[in-house]
Amino acid sequence: MKIGLITTLETNLGDDLVREGIILSLRRIFPEEELLFFPVNKHEPLTVYPPWHPIRLSRFAKRLPRGHSMIPALANRVFSDLPWSAFDGCDLIVQCGTPVLWENCHRCEWAIPLWGRVVGRLAGPVPVLNLAAGSCYPWERQAEEIQIPADAEYLRTILGYCRLTTVRDHLAQKLCRSLGTETSLLPCSAFLAADQAAPAKPEGNYLLINYMEGGGHYDWGQGIDAAAWKREVLTLMARLRPRYELRFICHNEAEYRLAQDLDPVIPRLCPKTPAEFFTLVAGAQGAVCNRLHASVALAGLGVPSVAVGTDTRMLMLKEIGLPFFYVKDANAENLEATLEELLGRRRQERERLLELRRKTLLAYRGIVADALGVVGSRGAVSEVNA
Repeated sequence: MKIGLITTLETNLGDDLVREGIILSLRRIFPEEELLFFPVNKHEPLTVYPPWHPIRLSRFAKRLPRGHSMIPALANRVFSDLPWSAFDGCDLIVQCGTPVLWENCHRCEWAIPLWGRVVGRLAGPVPVLNLAAGSCYPWERQAEEIQIPADAEYLRTILGYCRLTTVRDHLAQKLCRSLGTETSLLPCSAFLAADQAAPAKPEGNYLLINYMEGGGHYDWGQGIDAAAWKREVLTLMARLRPRYELRFICHNEAEYRLAQDLDPVIPRLCPKTPAEFFTLVAGAQGAVCNRLHASVALAGLGVPSVAVGTDTRMLMLKEIGLPFFYVKDANAENLEATLEELLGRRRQERERLLELRRKTLLAYRGIVADALGVVGSRGAVSEVNA
């Protein structure tokens, strides 16, 4: 069975964890099938075509003295209907958990070349799933509705292509409903990525710190004081160090360098794969994370955490029952108190998270199986909230 994946490649570990959870769910739905996955980086949408495809020749247009801006658009129109994309011949196409709803989402680089030219052409005969979709709006300017008409048109179009859309936060669910699409609200698929890993050791003796400058990917024009957040993290580490061993967990090389700047003595972990991630963090008691998917994946291993962020992606933590703070509201004192409260019921929290992961996997299996008409893999979405 051939499955096309719309994802992000070679960017950071979080995307790999999201994709791994979806792949694991699909393997559970089709245990007797040989599954062949064809991942395409949505940030380089023309890679959906093989290198010899005529549409890929448009990349050489920038070398021309004239017409370099028009040739790629012309090539897209002329050659995109040729049936030679990586998704042609696939039995299923899946968009792997990502922000889908944000201001000016219609301008994303994959909207026309990937969704419009390829997925839209194949949707119908080929089932399309949109799993673990999320919202991404500034925390201080959360959307009540889709206000930009072009965004609404784009979102209605791609949601219409999909046989099933699941969302990872309640804001995404509300906005999809306003566009006429009902969705199922389930924890992000990164929560499932640890299913084949050994649960975290209850007797682990160290805490993890994941640090991003400014507390998240973007400031979003919210006037976030990156220096103030750095001071709070340094204060928090100083307060925790007398009682706990600390380790940095980094999702990319930039975070690895930032961690060294914070404290060159504290060990730095920078796993390259989900399997390496779960091996390296298996002894952690808890964590404080700016990378929200670090918190989600750790929870799947049974490790509780406190998350700090800058936008509505934080809402995905609510579906797992984990605490989170907007960076302007986070300080060393409330982070320490929240973390200690989690650690005080460490074993109970571990059991709760592992049971929720089990129910979530059942729910994904059930709802996807229902959408695809697969017999024998039924689960119950409602069981997640039982």
